[in-house]
Amino acid sequence: MATVTEHAEEGEQRSVDRKELPDGKKFHLFISYCESDRLWVRTVIQHLQNDYNFKCFEHSADFIPGMKITENIEYAMSNSVKTMFILTEEYNKSYWCQYEVEFAILKLLAEMKENVIIPVLKEECEIPGYLRPFTYINGTGDMNVWLPKLALAIEAEGEHYNHELALNRVKDAVNRNRNLDLLHEETSHISCRGPVFRWKYVPESLSIPPMKVSSELYNEIIKTISSKRLVLGRHCRNIWWPTILLALVIVLPTLGAALAFIGISNNESNYNYSNDTLTQLISILMVFPVVAVLWLFLCGCSEYWGQREMRHTFQEVNRKLIPNKVMVTYKRQRLTANFTICFLFFDMTTCVNHMASELHNTKIRENLTRDMVVLPMNDDDDEALLVGTNEDSVTCDEQETVTNSILNLSSAYLMDYMNEKLEHAGDNNRHATKAICICQFAESLEIKKNVDV
Repeated sequence: MATVTEHAEEGEQRSVDRKELPDGKKFHLFISYCESDRLWVRTVIQHLQNDYNFKCFEHSADFIPGMKITENIEYAMSNSVKTMFILTEEYNKSYWCQYEVEFAILKLLAEMKENVIIPVLKEECEIPGYLRPFTYINGTGDMNVWLPKLALAIEAEGEHYNHELALNRVKDAVNRNRNLDLLHEETSHISCRGPVFRWKYVPESLSIPPMKVSSELYNEIIKTISSKRLVLGRHCRNIWWPTILLALVIVLPTLGAALAFIGISNNESNYNYSNDTLTQLISILMVFPVVAVLWLFLCGCSEYWGQREMRHTFQEVNRKLIPNKVMVTYKRQRLTANFTICFLFFDMTTCVNHMASELHNTKIRENLTRDMVVLPMNDDDDEALLVGTNEDSVTCDEQETVTNSILNLSSAYLMDYMNEKLEHAGDNNRHATKAICICQFAESLEIKKNVDV
């Protein structure tokens, strides 16, 4: 069997005939990989550069300091002839890796060329749907076997598209939703007459895969939310009570005090009031602030119980929408009294699996402690425990416990997101790109709770 060294000699003999970089390109290859595969990828880059005379983009050396990660990724891919993806289970779960795949596909569409994307299967794992249209290289075996195939794939010229079906499949892959993407908004009408929401059909953004929200489920959700007190009483709390507060608590008492002062200071004038008349006038005017305070108290109670009712309602609604990968929240506009239902894409699978694995590991550590086995734990030890933790080892009870916990937090999590209060962990965002995911949100609440204690 040929060795890498022999291929290097062959590469040196062919280096004279190897193509130069096309105009506008600075690298032959950009490699997209997960951080855990850094050393393995570094070995591949060394062979490609030393043995095959390719110029590869290296993250550590070629990323421009001070630029955003997304801008560096786009710069690297735009200036590379080909893009290679190192496929592993961890890679498939990384949203930043998926971002790199999506940008590569957009670049493919822009250049209208085939053979610019090279998937390499590093370990046995599911090939993502958006990469299935492309032929992959099996890199699970000896590097001496598949590395020459990779070199040939890098050398191959990019051919212009002539297959409309393949192009459509790639376009469909680009239109994939990411967690916290807004799918649809259903806004109430200003009028208090008739239905709160006048809907007829499920919007297309919710009916297409992978959401596939049925008409019956959509109608049930809208009707359930429409019947809640926070929606039915939106006019009283959102428009009229500020006006009543201003008029009854400030304007009328001030007017009454002014009239009383005028009556007292002008006893000899035409506006003279007797003491009894002034007392009656002041008594009547003082009723208004009492009514205003009582009204505000009732509105406050209604608001409190309405929000509690709405949190419970949205937890139940989100439970029904778990298979559809959709979560629901709401927002209100105070001045117009509009109530808007927001449908967001959110696939809870990765968050549930992560939290269930953490729960499973916690139980393992508790069992070890109970057996009087003392182990100094650190992050590497946690990863070692996770090696034996997979979807089969996590029990259904643990999955159900985690799902219920996430649903209990879903209302607060989504409201913080809509109000732009969620933290953004940058490159450390786990299962969402726009903000921390819900499992990170749960962890942050647990940390704050421990700090408070």
